[in-house]
Amino acid sequence: MFRTKVGVLITVATLGILPVVSGCKSTPGVTTPSPTTTPPVTTAAAPTITITSPGGGVIPVPGNVTVTVQVTNFTLVEKQGQPKVPGEGHIHYYLDVDAPTTPNQPAVPPSGSWAHTADTSYTFTNVTGGQHKISVELVNNDHTPLVPPVVTTVNFLVLQEIGPPNLVIATPRDGETLAAGDITVTIQATNFNIVDKQGQTNVAREGHVHYYLDVDAPTTPGQPAIPPSGVWAHVAASSYTFANVAPGTHTISVELVNNDHTPLEPAVVKKITINVSAFSQTPTAAPVTVDLVAKNTSFNLHTITVPAGASVTINFDNQDAGVLHNFSLYASSSAPPPALFQGQFVTGPGTTTYKFTAPTKPGTYFFRCDIHPTIMIGSFIVQ
Repeated sequence: MFRTKVGVLITVATLGILPVVSGCKSTPGVTTPSPTTTPPVTTAAAPTITITSPGGGVIPVPGNVTVTVQVTNFTLVEKQGQPKVPGEGHIHYYLDVDAPTTPNQPAVPPSGSWAHTADTSYTFTNVTGGQHKISVELVNNDHTPLVPPVVTTVNFLVLQEIGPPNLVIATPRDGETLAAGDITVTIQATNFNIVDKQGQTNVAREGHVHYYLDVDAPTTPGQPAIPPSGVWAHVAASSYTFANVAPGTHTISVELVNNDHTPLEPAVVKKITINVSAFSQTPTAAPVTVDLVAKNTSFNLHTITVPAGASVTINFDNQDAGVLHNFSLYASSSAPPPALFQGQFVTGPGTTTYKFTAPTKPGTYFFRCDIHPTIMIGSFIVQ
């Protein structure tokens, strides 16, 4: 009996399934609905802010510093103090202050220089010489940071106000007698950065050098310092060689000029007179080449030895990324400016070549990096 009942139950269960299976068959004249497709979810691009100026490096003189930025995927509006609205707000600019990023707390530092505006530029006034940092942050209408915070920072150096640009003709000396032929003029420029940007926009305290032989340097403001005739040259270098100078009395003039060849205001010009003889002079010391490396805020050489009056070439290699270095020569560690020779600043990684004539008086002189004058130092021995 038990087995018979089980068999009956199975048969009934089986019969119960058949109508369900049969009901899944399509019925003529009836349309089966298509499956529903969920559209893909798109994520909005994240807001960004980029500092386009200043770009880091050197600002040659204290004063006003204008910061300009580029913003994407975010709407700048003048609704400061109003309720937050996703995707809109304004900008906070900070000078030497870390941008606050605590969620739901106004990004307002307890002290320091900062500003809030919907403009993509802001000018900090009276920025002093030294190392500085500018940070910019996108914030909500109520001044709170975005989540996650959107902040970017740039570091830069403002050179100290150490006086106007100046110029010294190192060689030849005024009144010196030289042999006929090629005559090399070397200079030292202070408070002025010699760069090869000829024909470009003027920048304070930077430009190149005009050398003139038997021609007075033009000094008319706003007019290119180009003589109508005569022998002259424009180079971004602290030396220039006049070829085949004939015997006789000659004048050499040197002028610091702007990128567009116009004189500085006031003009910076030096002039000397030399006597060129048909007879050969006593040979000078052999030229010296020095490979000087700046790395980890240190020079690879702490002593440089050269003959008196030698023509010195320094191949300078700054290996410190994003850091400014240079080579300058002084009479001693306590000697005030101007330097006997001041090399232009180089941002690492970068290289340059310095050329100058060693002092003619034997003794121990002093060299340093003007950006790090107490730790990047050495002795320059003239024999």
